[in-house]
Parts: sequence; structure tokens; C-alpha cells
Amino acid sequence: MQTFKGGPPASATESRRRVNALKSVVLACCLIPSLYCLATLSPWAGILLQPLRFLFHDYEHHGAWPWSAAIAGGASCPVQTEPRNVGHDWQPAKDEHYSRLAIERLIGAVQIPTQSYDDMRSDPFKDPRFDIFAKQHEYIEKTFPRVWSHLEIEKVARFGLIMTYKGTNSKLKPIVFMAHQDVVPVNPSTESQWTYGPFSGHVDSDGWIWGRGTTDCKNTLIGILSAIEQLLSEQYTPERAIVLSFGFDEEISGVRSARPIAERLEQIYGKNGVALILDEGFTGLDQSYGVQFARLGLAEKGAINLDLEVLTPGGHSSVPHGRHTGIGIMSRLLVALEDHPDPPSMDKGHPMLSYLQCAADHGNMSNTLKKRVRDPTKWNALSEDLSQSSEVLRAFLSTTQAIDLVDGGVKVNALPEYTHATINYRIKFDSSVAAHKARIASILEPVVRSANLTFDAYGSNNGTTQQVVRLIHREGSEIEPAPLTPSSGPAYELMSGTIRHVFDRPIVAPSGMVANTDTKWTWNLTHNIYRFLPAQMDKLKNFHTVDERMHVSAHLDVIRFYYKLILNSEGWRAE
Repeated sequence: MQTFKGGPPASATESRRRVNALKSVVLACCLIPSLYCLATLSPWAGILLQPLRFLFHDYEHHGAWPWSAAIAGGASCPVQTEPRNVGHDWQPAKDEHYSRLAIERLIGAVQIPTQSYDDMRSDPFKDPRFDIFAKQHEYIEKTFPRVWSHLEIEKVARFGLIMTYKGTNSKLKPIVFMAHQDVVPVNPSTESQWTYGPFSGHVDSDGWIWGRGTTDCKNTLIGILSAIEQLLSEQYTPERAIVLSFGFDEEISGVRSARPIAERLEQIYGKNGVALILDEGFTGLDQSYGVQFARLGLAEKGAINLDLEVLTPGGHSSVPHGRHTGIGIMSRLLVALEDHPDPPSMDKGHPMLSYLQCAADHGNMSNTLKKRVRDPTKWNALSEDLSQSSEVLRAFLSTTQAIDLVDGGVKVNALPEYTHATINYRIKFDSSVAAHKARIASILEPVVRSANLTFDAYGSNNGTTQQVVRLIHREGSEIEPAPLTPSSGPAYELMSGTIRHVFDRPIVAPSGMVANTDTKWTWNLTHNIYRFLPAQMDKLKNFHTVDERMHVSAHLDVIRFYYKLILNSEGWRAE
């Protein structure tokens, strides 16, 4: 922190800077107590005060508000690192025999239906549906014998795996590669819609491997293991340890395996004891603005599930109470939510803005768009226009809302006494759980008041049991937006330099994850968390849906990337 010193300012500019800084301090001293007093008069005082606490809370793991460093640094494209190529430059795609072997390995993994279901029990020892993961472990042991015999293997929560490829220098922080062993379930009613069976692992004449998990994320799981099996065949020992973290319930939150794995890694290496973490991502290589971009995930949205309940008197439907039944009131509440979507935003710390800066610097972007990208006064309007142009961009720029579950009533001639809805939110990168909860409560309150009902927002009136609307924060569903990974420094340079070598000098640009990964449990371990799929994105199709598939060339790229990243860590210093 800078302090004011006595004596005249060095220049007029410096003088103005100090005056402006002093004004900011005075404004903060006046404004924040006013906000505090206003908030304490509200029935949701605790909720409204949370954003202030969030703003000034020093993150235990990262030392500052996640976006502060990015905002202070301004909006710019990161410096393009020189390609890094240490050691043997193996290219598996040029080896026909190896390519066939790699295909067979992925096919075998896809054919094991390691589906995870939302209603699985919290204890994997007590739900037989987890038993399929024993078969997957047997497959890994058989398919990657060097990995299984040379790496130190620790099982966590029955089927979670920590596999340690020990390095020659134990003083160096390890690199952690993450992937998950589970896949989303295949809806039995859609099986007939698949071109090839969802667990067939069919390879067609055009080189596509079909099946659940080919894109998410058995390609990464098998790719990492394949890279290390190859290095072991070359009798290679890394300088720093490479740790593999493979959970088995990522698709159902990761609480059974990813969380205890992260806790175990912290127990072994300590807080901030890992050099970098690389996990799956929805972004990789693609063409845009006439150039090839590698979109490296530095951010991850938050999430929360909110339950909405309407409790109204029952009775015979021939004599309804007022104009609206409980279902009618619920409908009005849901319409209010959908009529007030979260506005898109894009500030200096936003990965979308950094990506656009890269496109402006390196791509064929129109002068008009360049001016908007480079002018902070135009960012709000630009984010609105981008949001209108694409559902994907809207998800990237705002908090998304999905009303996924609704139920109410038990009989056609009986007034509903209880109506329920569940809404899933993915909280934008630069917001917080507390700010979002307060916003939703403020939207619903006028509707509840107009219906002459009591509003119980997050337990504010939990003694009321009739004629009440309850807004409930579902326990355990909240995830804050992840701290922003720095777009400079040794870890970023290692990642960027490896990407630029393996994929022929693409422009590496910041991106983010709109969904959540198992990295949400690892914030204590490092500042440097990356989400990235090292492949051409047009070679992966249909994440989480019918006809999921991945091209052979993309899988070979994944293997090559992890192989090269390990070699490139030789001589690299993160400490």
C-alpha cells in the first residue's frame, strides 16, 4: 500500500493523483457508513451487507478480491509468449501404430459406463452404482501398466485417485493435472437417437470416436495417462513431481471425491503448495477474426440453486381464494424473474474483454469494433450488443437463470396448498453469491406484497407457515465465482509457451468456464488454475447430449500437449 509523504508533489500530475486519491478515501468514508445504515433498516440487512463484506474481505487463499489485480492492470491482451520446446518433440499423430493404440485405449474407457446420478448416496461405499468405477480402475491398471507400477497411488473416498509421478527435486512445487472418471448419464429414452450406441466407442470411417465421455472427459483422463505411459517407456523422470487428481463424481458436484482429494493434497503440500493446476475446459483452439486462438480458461462462474415455495390455504376448487391460486402466484413470481434478467457486464477484469483486446491486436477486426473494445465508456453497450447476438455470449457476460423444476397441486378439484420451483443460477465472473441473492429478493418482494402474502427471504420470516412465499438458498449449492488466474508470470508463460509450440503459434487469449469444474475445491492450493482442452474445438461435438463424439486427431493432440507440458517443466521455475 502506498502512503502519502510530506513535502511538495513531484509534479502537477502527481498532485492531482493525490487529490483524487484523497477524494476517493473521503467518499468511501462517507458512503459506506450510509450504505451500512440503509442496509440495517432493511428486513434483509444481512443479505444487503454481504456485498460490502465481500468487497473488503481479504481472500484467505489469494490475498485480495479476485478481480482487483485484473482491474488495476487495465484491459489488455496478454503478451504472447515465445513457443517453448524442451526435450524430445514427440508427435503421436505421425506414428500410425501409436495412433491405433491411442484409439483403442480411449474406446476401452468409453465402453465402461461410469455414469454418476444426482441421487447417488454421499457415501460411495453404500451405493452399488459406484461399483462400476472398480472396473475402470482395473482397466487403467491393465492398459497403463507402467503408470500403475511406477507412480505412487493413493485412493481417496474409495474410487478417487491421487497418482504421483515423483520428481528428482522435491523442493519444487508439483504440477497437478485433473480429470474426472465419471460421465453424465444417458437418458434411456434417447438411446435410440444415437447414431451409434452411447457406450459403443464406435470409430467411423472419418475418424470420429462416438460415445458418452469422449468429450467430457475421458479423452483428458486417457490423454494424461497415455502421455505419462509414453514418458515412462522412455525412462523419463520429471524434475518436479507431476500429480494426477482423478475424482469420480464431478458431474454431481465433486463433493464425494474432488473435495477430499483437494483436502488431501493440501495436507501433503500445504496452502499455495502447488505450482499450477490444469483441468478440463470448454475452450480450446478455434478460428476467429481470421486467426487461430487458444482460449485459456482463467476464470470460472459461480453457482447457486434457489428454491421458491408458495404456501396458501387449500379448499375446494369451486370456491378459490381470490384471483390466484398458489400455482397462479408462483407463475407471477417466475414471470417476474424472467422479465428481469441479469444485465450483461464487462469490466477491465473480464476474460471476454481481454479476449476482444487480443482479437483487436492480432485479428482482422473492424475499426469500428476496435474503437468500442478500446474505449471503456463503450463497454456496457458493447456487452449488451454481444449478449443480444448469442446465447453463448449472454451466458459469458451475465448471470444465467434456468427455472428447471416446478410442482404443485395433487388433484384437479383441490386448491394447491404447496407450490414449489427450483431455479439454477450461474453467477457471472465479477459478481458474488451474496449480491445475487439480494438482487433476486428485490425482484420478488413487490410481487409478493401485491398478493398480500408474507415474504420469507432466506429465513427472514421463518415463523410464518401460511400465506407465505419462501425464498430458500439450497444448502451446499453455492459456489462463489473463482478467483481470477493471473495472465502473466511463470505459470502463465509455461502454459502459453507450450500451447504456442504444440499448436503452431496461436494467439493465446484469456477465457473462462461458464460451468463448474472440480477446481472449485482447489483454491487453497495455488493462484494458477487453468481450464483448457488442448484440441481444436471443431473436432469435439455434442457435450452432454446425443451423439457425443471426438475426432481421433483431437485426442492425439491432447496426448501430445500433456507430454510436452511435462517436458517443458524441466528448468522452469515457478518458485
